[in-house]
Amino acid sequence: MLTALILSVFAMTIIVGVRYLAVSGAFAWLTERRLPGFYDDRSDQIRKEIGWSLASAFIYAAPAGLLAWGWQARGWTRIYADVTDYPLWWLPGSVVVCLLLHDSWFYWTHRFMHRPRIYKRMHAVHHASRNPTAWAAMSFHPWESITGAVLVPSLVLLIPIHYGPCSRCC
Repeated sequence: MLTALILSVFAMTIIVGVRYLAVSGAFAWLTERRLPGFYDDRSDQIRKEIGWSLASAFIYAAPAGLLAWGWQARGWTRIYADVTDYPLWWLPGSVVVCLLLHDSWFYWTHRFMHRPRIYKRMHAVHHASRNPTAWAAMSFHPWESITGAVLVPSLVLLIPIHYGPCSRCC
């Protein structure tokens, strides 16, 4: 049981980390082709952005891996497989509800993190990339990552959503 949980968190961390490296790497490559020399003299900044982003990948992946395991092994979530479990209109409706809640959460937590005392503790890492590179996509302080990482797992605990849309947005 514990082994399956650890493997689930590990697998989710690998998925999120590799996705970050692939997408950011592709954008970095395209940027360098379009704007040669854009990344010159920014190796320290890029190293920091990648480090913070990979830490964020783990923080985002851990609760997702926990709930993926909990869904499969324990039935903890409201994720469902049979589209006839709810009215057909709920299939797109649940995605809209989740997206609205996610965007609202992001907006309000982001505003909160711009308060001066909170900014220094949570959000300054993200804004340290004054001229951001493609590697800054997930460059967050761990506390900021946690604010983003708790929402989607919370949503699948509270809102019924079919695993098809859920696997595409989460």
